[in-house]
Amino acid sequence: MPIDDIRDTKIQKVHDMRKKGIDPYPRTSERTHKISDAIADFEDLAESRKDITLAGRIMAMRGHGGAIFLDLDDGNRIQGYIKKDLIGDESFEDFKNFVDIGDFIELKGFLFKTMKEERTIEAKSYILLSKSLLPLPEKWHGLTDVEERYRKRYLDLLFNGEVREKFQMRFRILDLLREFFKKNDFIEVETPILQPIPGGATARPFKTYMNDLKMDLYLRVAPELYLKRLLVGGFERVFEIAKNFRNEGMDREHNPEFDMLEAYAAYHDYNWLMELTEDLMVFIAQELYGRSEIKYGDEIVHLEKPFKRISFNDVVKEYSGLDYDKDDENVFVKKAQELNIQIDKTMSKANIADEIFKKMARPKMIDPVFVVDHPIELSPLTKKIPDNPAHVERFQLLVGGFELTNAFTELNDPLDQRERFNSQESMRAKGNEEAQRLDQDFIDALEHGMPPATGIGIGIDRLVALYTDSHSLRDILLFPTMKNR
Repeated sequence: MPIDDIRDTKIQKVHDMRKKGIDPYPRTSERTHKISDAIADFEDLAESRKDITLAGRIMAMRGHGGAIFLDLDDGNRIQGYIKKDLIGDESFEDFKNFVDIGDFIELKGFLFKTMKEERTIEAKSYILLSKSLLPLPEKWHGLTDVEERYRKRYLDLLFNGEVREKFQMRFRILDLLREFFKKNDFIEVETPILQPIPGGATARPFKTYMNDLKMDLYLRVAPELYLKRLLVGGFERVFEIAKNFRNEGMDREHNPEFDMLEAYAAYHDYNWLMELTEDLMVFIAQELYGRSEIKYGDEIVHLEKPFKRISFNDVVKEYSGLDYDKDDENVFVKKAQELNIQIDKTMSKANIADEIFKKMARPKMIDPVFVVDHPIELSPLTKKIPDNPAHVERFQLLVGGFELTNAFTELNDPLDQRERFNSQESMRAKGNEEAQRLDQDFIDALEHGMPPATGIGIGIDRLVALYTDSHSLRDILLFPTMKNR
């Protein structure tokens, strides 16, 4: 039967129920037990013959004369037994006429085991809690159309227990992140999502407009500049789990709306932060799996400390044969062309080298590696290395082919910061829409004095993908951004 016809039939059932004085969408339920609790305490409840009330969605139903068996699901599943002799003729007929697979119902009765040892609740009464108007798909489980799974995540969660488990793991990882940073004396804070200047990251922002103040605002690309203002204000260790927005392309590693944890600690540098990051990665693995190694695809990722450290220049040299400090921009342009990397006139040698690194090296970094000491052009918010001022004290943690973190020894020299912002503005004037803007209020904050500090941004979505053996961010985002059909 066509879906429209099924929907029309179900709507008619709603009308018929209301004519009989039956509410197809009652406001609450009298559930006494979750199905998981009923199963855990099944023997005692069954022996006592005590009435309990369970609720959930009907996932399957089969009739045998004066009896109906059904599968009741609330995330766990138990069999329901509707017996005409027990609930009465009229109630039984109403069930047959009005209740369908996909509906939410409440069953009040006692627990027993069938001759096949199946745990069952025999209903003395029932209440329809929510009448579904569209049928559940018959062949959703194992669906290979991943686009359809992402668009209708509610069905994906309903039919695929492993998908639900993956998201439960995501929420567990978020709890562990909070636990770790709080144990290390960081306090959780909140900073603005709507910002007058989109700062803290090299990215193209989303723009909006506030009618009351008659001003343009931007969805934040990062919370960094506001968090560092808090260091100026006297907080020593802060972190935020922030929803960020970047108007960029989508692939397995990128979604325009994403979660990031950013943390800042006064009186420390990026060497201290690398050790803290190692502790974090091992802590999460131990809490989730009880060991310091995890499976990712066909690989076993070993998280034993200390993680390998290698300079950005040495990585580029190892995987491309180029020397960033010696070879000029033309050499990098030629290499990028050989690798079919798209470049444009706004890209500097550093930008091109970074694209070569992303294509040639990053996918091959499975065990954890700290890539350190990047070119200054890539890091406008980072302190220079004292004896190598063309590079900065920055690290990225690469694991499983993902860039999980971006971290610095933070630049707290307001004069140097102004020069860096001016350089970024020059790049923007040449057409680089991702270049950072000069934030005068942030400069003013630095001029009041910010202590030496280090900071890190952790891509939560990528972190979850790694620890759940997921190979696209869409697999661990409940509702990923999708193109309109």
